[in-house]
Amino acid sequence: MAMAFFAMMAFNLVDTWFVSKLGTEALAAMGFTFPLVMITHAIAMGLGMGVSSTVSRAIGSQDNDEVQRLSTYSLLLTFIIMLILSVVVFIFRFELLGLLGAEGFALELSSRYMAWWLLFTPIGLLPMVGNSAIRSTGDTLRPGIIMSVGALINVGLDPIFIFGWGPVPAMGVTGAALATGISRIITFVWAIWLMHSRCHLLNLSWIGARKVLDSWKSVLQTALPSSVTSMLAPLAGGVIVRLIASHGEAAVAATAAGQRIEYFTYLVPMAMGATLVPIIGQNWGAGRIDRVREVWRKTNWFGIAYGVASLLLAFPLARPAAELFSDDPYIIELISNYLVIILCGSIVIHSEVHTGFAFNAIQRPLTASFLRMIRYVFLLIPLTWLGGRLFGIYGIYAGMAASFGIAGIISILWFATFIRRQEAVYNRN
Repeated sequence: MAMAFFAMMAFNLVDTWFVSKLGTEALAAMGFTFPLVMITHAIAMGLGMGVSSTVSRAIGSQDNDEVQRLSTYSLLLTFIIMLILSVVVFIFRFELLGLLGAEGFALELSSRYMAWWLLFTPIGLLPMVGNSAIRSTGDTLRPGIIMSVGALINVGLDPIFIFGWGPVPAMGVTGAALATGISRIITFVWAIWLMHSRCHLLNLSWIGARKVLDSWKSVLQTALPSSVTSMLAPLAGGVIVRLIASHGEAAVAATAAGQRIEYFTYLVPMAMGATLVPIIGQNWGAGRIDRVREVWRKTNWFGIAYGVASLLLAFPLARPAAELFSDDPYIIELISNYLVIILCGSIVIHSEVHTGFAFNAIQRPLTASFLRMIRYVFLLIPLTWLGGRLFGIYGIYAGMAASFGIAGIISILWFATFIRRQEAVYNRN
């Protein structure tokens, strides 16, 4: 999974790097699209979480028919939801981007990008759910390979469509969206083939509307709260983009580049989080609470150590990384300072993310949702607004970092208390 996330983060960085060569307005345009793109990703990730949680528990209870039903009809559910969402966002894309602060040529560029990106979304995000079903069986290698190859295809297509090559005209920012869409169609075909032929997770025979709805209900019990709260991140991100936009397009461009580098540093903890759901879900279904506690505890210690190491590396490497995306001294300074400030708060943020995965795996989605609400609604938005009012752009960055740190500490204390109570009840029985 680390290999897969490395490839995925690398292609996001390469996307941003290629677009940065088109100028500050093009890079800012990608920054404005980021919250809208992340909303669709959040919904797909929530559905994937629902599938992984329900399928892993069905595997733990050895119900193979239920495993196939959940895997098969979750794909249909994802397609329907993504199709509706894509149409709605396409119709209102100018208004939504305008609310985020895009205007003039940056608004035109970002709307073009979104139009092409949304065209591929109903099919292009299905591999996220399909790979979650495959991972729930304990197989993380095949989803990792699919994600890695898809990322490599995207990297190869980026310069062709962005700058043009041979008969292919230069398409600029639009070309980045087209390259991403094509790579995702290829990974969709591959993921479906693996689910059907190798993993035996699909049963294409019709089982009746009632059973389909029952399968959707099982998935949505976890997926709906997970999707709704996952959308808090891009919605809060939209508020932050709006705050940053008041400091100029250069600030939006710098933050967009900084976030791509920041997410690249998260690839190993993200990979570990992706493996938590099948491990915790299967052991919880088998009644092994002791293993659930052990996995969660060791994962947290690793995340904290990784966060400290990332921060220490940021001091010498942040500025050279920033210089890859711009030669403007102001933008370079913003990117490098963003990375150092954000990674201070990220020391314990992995604990909040992993705890959310753990609660979803044991079918406690509302608890996971409440923890996310604390992070985004009660911490991130107020602290960034206050920081911006008091200290400008760097105050916004400091508010983001502070919200990460506080949310991580709350999550650690919450799950530790919960698992002790569960073990006490289990031992009494």
